[in-house]
Amino acid sequence: MVSVKSYSACFCIALLWAQPDLFFNQGALVYVQAGALVYVQGGMQTNDNGANQGVLENLGEIRCVDGAGGYRGHFKIGEGAEVNSRPNSWIYLQGNYHNIRGHHRSTGTFAANGNTTLGGTVEFNGPNRPQVVSIYVSNATQSNPQNWTFYDVRINNTNNDIAGRFVALDCEQADYNSNGTLATACIDPPDRDMWVANTLTLQSGRIHTFTTSLSNGTYAEVRMLNNDPLAISRSPWPPNSTGGFNVLLAGNDDRYIYGILRRNVVVGVGNAYNFPVGGVPTGTNARGIQGIVVAPSASHYVRVQFDPTVQGPFNQSPYCRPGDPGPNRQYNPLNNGRWEIMPFPAVDATAPSNPSGPSSVTMYNRVVSNAPTTGDCPNAGATSGLPGGSDPYWNNYPTNLCFVGYNQRSAPAGILTPPNNCEGSSTGWTVQRTNFSAYNLNGTYYYATVITHNAPLPSDEIRLTAIPSGSSIALTWEVTPEREYVLGYELYRSTDGLNFSRIAQVDKQGRTTYHHQDVYVQPLTRYFYRVEQHDALGNIRYSNTVEAILPGAGEAFSVQLYPQPFVNEGFLQVNVPSSGLLGFQVYDAAGKLVLKSEYNLTAGSHHIDLSPLLSRVAIGNYNAVVTFGNEVRSIRLIKSDHMH
Repeated sequence: MVSVKSYSACFCIALLWAQPDLFFNQGALVYVQAGALVYVQGGMQTNDNGANQGVLENLGEIRCVDGAGGYRGHFKIGEGAEVNSRPNSWIYLQGNYHNIRGHHRSTGTFAANGNTTLGGTVEFNGPNRPQVVSIYVSNATQSNPQNWTFYDVRINNTNNDIAGRFVALDCEQADYNSNGTLATACIDPPDRDMWVANTLTLQSGRIHTFTTSLSNGTYAEVRMLNNDPLAISRSPWPPNSTGGFNVLLAGNDDRYIYGILRRNVVVGVGNAYNFPVGGVPTGTNARGIQGIVVAPSASHYVRVQFDPTVQGPFNQSPYCRPGDPGPNRQYNPLNNGRWEIMPFPAVDATAPSNPSGPSSVTMYNRVVSNAPTTGDCPNAGATSGLPGGSDPYWNNYPTNLCFVGYNQRSAPAGILTPPNNCEGSSTGWTVQRTNFSAYNLNGTYYYATVITHNAPLPSDEIRLTAIPSGSSIALTWEVTPEREYVLGYELYRSTDGLNFSRIAQVDKQGRTTYHHQDVYVQPLTRYFYRVEQHDALGNIRYSNTVEAILPGAGEAFSVQLYPQPFVNEGFLQVNVPSSGLLGFQVYDAAGKLVLKSEYNLTAGSHHIDLSPLLSRVAIGNYNAVVTFGNEVRSIRLIKSDHMH
């Protein structure tokens, strides 16, 4: 047994020099106490030696760094050996991570040497070349994920050459030159993905899962088990959108996954999950991060990968609305590529499932060369220069939503099917899609953005909100302006977000705001609502979909934020059991406090206008914490640049 204490770090280094630049444990117990430091100029290896099992108990900090003489700061776990990472421990390496049929326990419940809890962080901090993660545990006794699932992972690869700034899920014994080219051949292909139980922090560098195949012939994945929307952090989020739309901005070539990311998503008020995925970071085909956000309408796993495939242009009726007057017009898919978004029932499932939704998908298009360099719509609101002269239908009405998010069709390719595939944005940087009935809505799992150029969608949005009001749910929708051809509105309700039934019909009244009280509702039931606008030409325009829940009789403190997502205006509906102080705090994706406020309330229901606060925050995803006495409620906030 070797016990490394905090005051004996120098003694430890002296021992290491007995075998220069290498810590080699062959069948002994190394116990790194809390607060202790093991600093190795070179690699660290733990092996089993027959009946004497090599064990490393880490409660402190281990630093394996590149040293003189070409030694690399590798961390290797040999067959049968054990590494047990305990809470608040740290393994910091500048070389590669290899688990070759060994045990690395940082999750689950494993008791050893007086310790009963597991955790710890593994940080990849290669300063001058890429790093490799290789987990090869095909031995039948190694089937328990507790033996190879990481707890916290931090990617902080600081190679000055962006091409070589990555951690690859690659072969055992593989190594890379500083520019990212393979230096040594593959011996044993890995057979495990990178599973992360708690957090993944993309501080600097990328994770490459497309480098090589696993032993079963499939590409590796990063799989996040934690269902907290903030479990994966990348700053800034969303990715930067300043500068030219047709160039890869500095910072957008870093801090993402070049490959496949699978996340555990759960339905919750405002829950939305960031998928920082992207394409090649350098070269003529460089795309960098092309992030996407998925808001689920059912709990499951979602797998996302970015695909650089670009679909060809296609022609269709104006405004994605069959029956509208005028000749067909051209729709051009942005040439940044597309996303494959696929649902799975479990972290290790190989066949996709078929849950409802997603509730919404928000695409962050970052490198596009076949659209305006500003990322904004050309000819917004134009009444001339369109095919056939001035617009024959909308006349002088602003038509400034020329970027359309859609789910591709398997056949005929490219056709947009309203209402599910007709949703516009005035900027190509951020394009949202909602109102799905299934992930493979049109026979594919691919999502992309098209630009309509001279046929932008009209911007007469219908904004719907729903809030609890006593024993009913109050519904309000705004139409600005209400056009002369509108006949009226139909209000629909659902309990699963998929199957809607009509609950009311309202004739046109020449107003900008309409109200309806839904009294046929039950407490603690999630209700979804949407509005259909009908016009004299037989067309239908859909509002956004909203949801609301009546609090239960015994729920004295309840909170609901609407609308979701919001642009600048946002409101908080709260019920409090007594007089007191309500706290409201908003945190960004990195956990930094963005704003806070307090409200003195009396017992009962209150409608709080948060617009003065929320108008100050940037577009993105946030987490709000609402407190009243000892009660705490967490709400996910999504700020968009448009209502859809």
